[in-house]
Amino acid sequence: MINGTLYDWEGVTITLPSGVTIGVTNIDYDDERPIEERYGKGSLPRGYGRKNYKATAKMELDLDEAERLSILLAASGGGGIYNGMPFPIIVCYAADGMPTITDVLPLCKIVKTSSGAKQGDDNAGVRKYDLKVIAPILWGYIPALVPKNLL
Repeated sequence: MINGTLYDWEGVTITLPSGVTIGVTNIDYDDERPIEERYGKGSLPRGYGRKNYKATAKMELDLDEAERLSILLAASGGGGIYNGMPFPIIVCYAADGMPTITDVLPLCKIVKTSSGAKQGDDNAGVRKYDLKVIAPILWGYIPALVPKNLL
């Protein structure tokens, strides 16, 4: 840490297949691997069962950035953004005097697109995307889950 500066939005770099993205206003991503308690006789769990891994993401892009991504996705798989090949999103967090932390969302597919504009907007036409992440997120290059059949 230098001069008290920690990680902030200014130090976030997001890379899409179209390159480093400047016109991004938001990115959120999460994953989960739920478990379910298993009961038998009595009221205490005997153990647990594992459910399926699931990861999702959301991002908002300025219209020019969204157009670059749309063109690339359309070209990669049949003409539409929903037809495009799964693509990676790389999110790097950097700050002076701090280590760079890189998260990788390896295989993303857009599943919902929304947009809108209203009078008085200084940034009309922001595109909002909901994504499914179909491979485990790498949190700081550490996978959220390593499938047992790969061990």
